[in-house]
Amino acid sequence: MLRRRALFLIAPMALGAAGLGGCAELRQPNIAWPLPPGLLPPEQEAGRAAVAALAQDLSGASNGIRGEPARIARAAGLLEWMAVELGTPRWIPVPADIRGGIGLARDEMRGALGADPLADSPRMAAALAAAHRALRAGNRRAAAAALPAALFPRGGEATLLRLNDPGPLPQGEISTAALAERVRALDEVNGWGADFDSPVPADRGGRGPIPFGL
Repeated sequence: MLRRRALFLIAPMALGAAGLGGCAELRQPNIAWPLPPGLLPPEQEAGRAAVAALAQDLSGASNGIRGEPARIARAAGLLEWMAVELGTPRWIPVPADIRGGIGLARDEMRGALGADPLADSPRMAAALAAAHRALRAGNRRAAAAALPAALFPRGGEATLLRLNDPGPLPQGEISTAALAERVRALDEVNGWGADFDSPVPADRGGRGPIPFGL
């Protein structure tokens, strides 16, 4: 309840940012595009895996996550992809306020990293994925080079410092947790319709179907 209440408190303050970062996407239909390589294991289904990874990566982000730039780069890249992906038909069963919260979290992250608020999400996600891969490999120079000034006006080195300490990300933590909770609930009651048409079985990390009304 506290998380849900906090989501509605934060959302109005971030609507201005959402209008900047999401204005192009609001004027045209959202079109699905592949998740950039390296953000998730290739054998996983991207939708559910991204939801789970975001909730994990941004757990505790309301208090700030320091010293884990690869983790923040992955979360930022996944937010870019998920903010657009949630506008496609498969996600219609997820309430609009939860889907919108991910867009606000994306814009919050852009602000924390000093990114261009009007940049295209596919380009932004690809750059962050490349930085994530380089950071995981211990190649700081390649990570900085993957963050061009066209997307990150302060430059790659300054952006790496932001990735290392982005400051509090309350919208990110609240929105990704709310999305993960809703996806889990839809899985349990087979609430997806034509898409996601089977609950996640226990051996894949789900709890399986539960009776309606519980």
